[in-house]
Amino acid sequence: MNTLKKAAAFLHLWLGLISGIIITIVSITGCIFVFEEELFNFFHQDIVYVKAAGKPLPLYVLEENAQKALPKGEEINLLQVKSDAYAYMFSANRANKKSKSIFFLDQVAYNKDVYIDQFTGKVKSVINRKYEFFRLVRMTHQFLLLKKQVGSLIVGSSVLMFLIIIITGFVIWLPKKLKNLKQRLTVKWNAKFKRLNWDLHSTFGFYVIPFALILVVTGLVWSFKWWELGVYKSLGTAKKPNLTREYIQLPGEIKTKEASNIALNTIKKLNQGNFEIILLNYPEEEKASMMATVQIIKSGDAWRGLSYLYFNPNTGMLFDKMLHEDKSLGMKWRNSNLDIHDGGIYGWPTKILAFLAALIIATLPTTGFLIWLGKKKKKKR
Repeated sequence: MNTLKKAAAFLHLWLGLISGIIITIVSITGCIFVFEEELFNFFHQDIVYVKAAGKPLPLYVLEENAQKALPKGEEINLLQVKSDAYAYMFSANRANKKSKSIFFLDQVAYNKDVYIDQFTGKVKSVINRKYEFFRLVRMTHQFLLLKKQVGSLIVGSSVLMFLIIIITGFVIWLPKKLKNLKQRLTVKWNAKFKRLNWDLHSTFGFYVIPFALILVVTGLVWSFKWWELGVYKSLGTAKKPNLTREYIQLPGEIKTKEASNIALNTIKKLNQGNFEIILLNYPEEEKASMMATVQIIKSGDAWRGLSYLYFNPNTGMLFDKMLHEDKSLGMKWRNSNLDIHDGGIYGWPTKILAFLAALIIATLPTTGFLIWLGKKKKKKR
């Protein structure tokens, strides 16, 4: 057991020193990320919310108004629809594929959201997401504001190290005698700084283990494709599902400006108002369909209820669908992974748990470093 603990202590120390700064940054941004939507809506109430007044204007009118609010060359490619209390949000975003920079901001050609009152057609605001605070927080959390291929590798590698740190930390934490268990489970708040720091690191580190494992397992999905595929396979899904669909254009088919409006009305009718959010993707490539992602209010199971509907971009007619109840277990997990990661899966209770877990994890590298520093000074003396 002593040999195992020594090996665990060695890995715990050096992996902690190597990854500590990254884990701290990712954890602090994760705390903010948990309440990203709530905070954004709070600080932008004047543009996010509207007063319902009759029926929304035809979608092609709103699309024209939103497009006019953007500079020439910046094309709308996404619509977000919530309840009548929320403004419609049109997004225009495109990557800068020519950029050779390693920094995230240089990879973005443009990324703007146009908030528009669907009842009056008035543009409420245009937000440049490229420099928006919460967007930068999220990109720091995922990529350290670096190019995706670079940032995700650094963050993913640090999180993998943290996974080993969690396991070795538990081995170190295990008391030699059962009578010492109570001491390991409590913090002596009136102790001197050195003892208090040790208790904060050891005790809180132990309590956060199950939550940290969930954050690690779900977080690594965005860093490594092999990890994502591994989870798919473990849930019985052999490969990552293909979500794209091509439509077959019929002879004499004419494009109508009502296509997106027909698609949106079809979605609303199919779900009878039982939806939280609709994301309608406008096709950017030839033969690509108009794809809608619909999150329903109650899925009927423990997963996030997400369905995919595919429409002919010329006519707005539905030609294919992948409903939540028909998806594989792996697909249900993948659609729910973000909600599990940020605590949104069961609302405020799990969000608060995710926030507290991220906050505690953010302190562990610092308290661990202070323990190491104290031992180092003691050895010198």
